[in-house]
Amino acid sequence: MTPFAPVRDWLERRQLERALSALARRERPRIALVKQDCNEDLYCCSPETAPAPMLQSTLLRSGPISLFTEFDARFCMVRTDAAPECSIWREKSDELKWAPAEWFMSFRDRVPGRAHGQSAFAQAVDAIDWSAFDLVISIDVAVPARVTTQYPNVVWAYYVREVKAPSYARSYSAPLPGQDLFLSQSFAPKRSSRPSHVLDVPYHFQRCGVFHALHGRNWDAPRRGVFVEYHSARDATDDELKALEAFGPVFARRVSDDTFDRGERIPPRSMVDPDFSALIGSKYHIKWRGRSVLGTAKVEAIAAGCLALTDPDLDSTPFLHSEWSMARGFRSLLARMDAFESSPARFERELQRQRRRVDYLCFARPANDLIDAWQRVRAARAHN
Repeated sequence: MTPFAPVRDWLERRQLERALSALARRERPRIALVKQDCNEDLYCCSPETAPAPMLQSTLLRSGPISLFTEFDARFCMVRTDAAPECSIWREKSDELKWAPAEWFMSFRDRVPGRAHGQSAFAQAVDAIDWSAFDLVISIDVAVPARVTTQYPNVVWAYYVREVKAPSYARSYSAPLPGQDLFLSQSFAPKRSSRPSHVLDVPYHFQRCGVFHALHGRNWDAPRRGVFVEYHSARDATDDELKALEAFGPVFARRVSDDTFDRGERIPPRSMVDPDFSALIGSKYHIKWRGRSVLGTAKVEAIAAGCLALTDPDLDSTPFLHSEWSMARGFRSLLARMDAFESSPARFERELQRQRRRVDYLCFARPANDLIDAWQRVRAARAHN
């Protein structure tokens, strides 16, 4: 194992400082984040909801929450439109076979574990004055071309939430009808060659400390224990979880912890207690079992203050780690954690490195890219 490279660390620090300095001087667009009422992820609340309770209302993931803390964005839920470009959600049923289309549509009437459906907060896309925004970002294209063409001063962008969906691959060639920019979710340090309409903006557009700031928690409070990544927790043995207790309290969502509403499993949410307090209070976030993941939960954990350790064979974002925080197999994981416990300086170096990488790759760089693209599209329209 080789030691940390101080020159590279210095360069990464300067890279982040320059990106944050540039961002501080820039004009920021008025942003709306929009989802359809059949979408089974993200926030479930009215447009007037403040960012902290909005975050707690999520159906599953924390999502691009720094749009709201750093750009003062507004969240809008709209009724699912019948236009073809607004039917990406059907690919999860028809092509990917996740669940019948009726399952997604059922979220309009009832969200599992809640006394309401998403239609309680949804508006018709034609009824919203989109001129109140400079940039509208959809999840799975929520606003049809017949509406977007009525607002030439607005720049339209979208995520395709599921990267396996056909519309995701198709969007690299050209944006879908009525849209200007495609947000790829990628945040690798080395950018791949891509057309100008494709932006590397992660689904978890987050900077470190965002959750503490939203909820008035002390970012510098001492942390103890281990938060076990969801898929690892479901596959972990009792002996493994017992061994982790040597590092403090262990938070792990087991299969036996699942809860149901009329036969429908209620997904656990890291943004509500007890998960939330465990996440922002844990010292480590670890993965060594379960299926391969993109690493969005890990980004969330680093933004929440944890040091993340992972098996690089099960993780698509090993670039957030040095060799000190990667381990193949449970015994190797324990050895890495023992090494961090025996060397607070080594722990602190790796912790700060991960935080800088998340701040740069998941906030500062994509924030500047988003503003660049917004200004570029706006200038091209003015020229034409």
